[in-house]
This record gives sequence, structure tokens and C-alpha cells, in this order.
Amino acid sequence: MGVTLMNHHPLKLSALALALCLGLRSASGSPGDLYVAEASGHIYNYTPAGAKSTFASGFSQPVALAFDRVGNLFVGNSGSCVCVPEDPCQCPPATILKITPDGTQTTFATLQSSGLLGMAFDGAGNLFVSTGDSIQKITANGTQSTFASQLDGVWPLAFDKSGYLYAGIGSVGPSSILKFAPDGSSSNFITYSGTPSSITALAFGPGGELFVRRGSSIVKVSPSGQSTTFTSGNFKCLAFDSVGNLFVGKNAFNESDPGILKFTPDGTSTVFASGVLLPTAFAFEPVTEKLRNISARGFVAGDDNSLISGFIIGGNALSNNAVIVRALGPSLSGDGVKNPLPDPVLELHDSTGAIVASNNDWQDTQKAQITASGIAPTDPRESAIFATLPAGNYTAVVLSGNNASGTAVVEVYSVNQ
Repeated sequence: MGVTLMNHHPLKLSALALALCLGLRSASGSPGDLYVAEASGHIYNYTPAGAKSTFASGFSQPVALAFDRVGNLFVGNSGSCVCVPEDPCQCPPATILKITPDGTQTTFATLQSSGLLGMAFDGAGNLFVSTGDSIQKITANGTQSTFASQLDGVWPLAFDKSGYLYAGIGSVGPSSILKFAPDGSSSNFITYSGTPSSITALAFGPGGELFVRRGSSIVKVSPSGQSTTFTSGNFKCLAFDSVGNLFVGKNAFNESDPGILKFTPDGTSTVFASGVLLPTAFAFEPVTEKLRNISARGFVAGDDNSLISGFIIGGNALSNNAVIVRALGPSLSGDGVKNPLPDPVLELHDSTGAIVASNNDWQDTQKAQITASGIAPTDPRESAIFATLPAGNYTAVVLSGNNASGTAVVEVYSVNQ
């Protein structure tokens, strides 16, 4: 762990800036490997060099894969069941199987659904599962609840850096992507008109852009909702590796077809793996990170006189590092601090200077997640941000909400490690 001074942010540094590097610890022997579910019921493992091996077999319609933050692989095992009006039947429930890094397999959850189409973990370790008409939430101890219902053809799921859940809706009419806040409220992120095309894969790039597999195209959507076509072809699955390369599955029917393509951040395409492959889901094995909690104290005034704390997350580009950033002011008076900042405003910036998230009064946004962490600010005028971040350089900036001056503290905590 190292601490260095940083002064790269465009705002003026009025007090102190700290940089902290996260300690890196592998969740298993093969962090960064790509896991591929295949229509035949196999799950394959690909090393970064493209070497292929069979990780597990015997699944039925494994359309969904997801890793938790400690390297356990979860597989949506939908089961095989066909019922017709002339021969009614009761389909058995679908199961979610958990496979530890050493290969031990157990049943994590059973759902009364005929299909599990998408899975994604939030920063608190809850697993979200789409079943076609609903999204189910399963806590780490297996408790199930309905997060959203009455959805028409909900399929892939993906979380952004700020903990918002995105869900692809592949209805009979125009397809769309819904954005869910942690409290379950939803808004329409984007709607695609024209010929109906199902949305079957979502993946966030390290820059915050959402990549969408829609019909025969992969679409790139900016955080503001601007959509452009990234590439077209007979593609299936999407996933980003540790350095921001996009991996795309393709239905390959013979040894000469590319089974998996790799797109570098500049859009250059190469063949990562060839051979017969009918991919249904991708997931990269994560690297478990540990954050040593940090804090900085300084004087904040109006305009550009801010308090800045920089921190560095090492490891890979997967958004699997849950942090809470706090900006304290009013509560400092209880610790004997004279002239505390009355209304701290908090911004979290990435390495480009773009704002990842901002907050003024922590109870206004993400209240449930911040409260559940056990480190919520004690004064409602103080600020806090929950975010699940990939590797990179970040800057927490504390500003004055009313141009008043005073002493503030900025803190960064690792949560749910």
C-alpha cells in the first residue's frame, strides 16, 4: 500500500490529496479467465491466451452466468420442459447452481420459473435474475423476493458503476432498456423503434458505455442514451476483459468459423478462439480487491476551493469493487472541530475527469444501500456515494453547497468485501 500526493484534477487543491493503491488478491488460480456456457450444456474455460478446457458439464439451457466478487460461478440451469395444450404438464422449477473455484457444485436457489435468462450481482452481493416476465432478487443467504414484475420479455441484466440495474426488454413490439434504481423505481433508458429485434446481451465498458446485442447488431450506448452501431453479425454474447477488450460470441458451426471475437478499445477485431461453438453466456472470473480505508481533512470554501482525495483501484476492468465515499461536515462539531462545513457536496470523478456520481444530502439518493453498509453519515446534510468500480484512478471532490466555508472530511471505504 502506498500513499502519494496527487494534483491532476482541474479543481484547485485547498487542503490535501491522497492516493491509495488497493491490495490485490486472487479469488482463485485463474483470475481473468473467460467462462463460456454452450447450448450443449457445457461450460468452457478460456485462458487469456485462448487455451480451452471443459470446466463443467451436464447443464440444461445454461443461458445465464455470473461470478460473485469472491470467484464463485453461478449458473442458471433452466431445465428441459416442453408442454403443449394436448399434453399439459407441470414443468419442474429452474435452479441456480453455485460452483466454487475448486469445482464444488451446490444448488444455490430454486425458482418457480421455466427459464432463467439473465443474471447479475450488485455491489452488496445480491443476485438479480430475469425470468422473462420478472426480475427476482436473491440475497447471499438465498432469500428470494420479486424486484420487478409484469415485464414483457425481460432478458439480459447489467449493473453500472453507480449500482443502477439495466434490463433489456425484448417484447413483441419495440425493444427497450429499462434502468432500475436500487429502490426498484424504474425509468426508460432507451427505446428502439422499427423492426422488432430482441435484446439478448448487455455489458458495460470501462468507460461507462453500455454495449447491447440487439438483433444482428452490437450497439454502443453512451451514458446519456446516445446509440450508435458498433458492429454487425451473427453474434450472441458480450463481456469485457480486464483491460477493456470486448469479447463477442458467434455461432460457429465448423472449425473455420471464429467462435469468439475480440475487439480492442479502438474497435480492432481479431479472432480469439475458433471451432464449433454455440455460446449462450459469457462471464470473466473476477479479481478480488481489498481497499484500505482512507480519509483526508481540510478547509473548503466557495468556488474552486475544494477538498480532493485521489485513490487508485488496481486489478481488472470488471466493476466488482464496491466502495462508499463520504463527505462529512456538520457532524464534525461533535468531535470538537470548530467551523465545520455546513453543507458538503460530493463528486466522484474517474481518470478522465468525468463525474461517475454526485450527491448533496445522502438520504436523497441510494439511502437503502448506504444505510445497509453501516457507515451512513449521521447528519442528513452530509453526502455519500455508493459505487461499484472497475480498476482505475478516481478522485473524490468535496465542494461547498452554499458557498460557505469550513472544515470537511472526505472518506473512502471498502464495503462487502
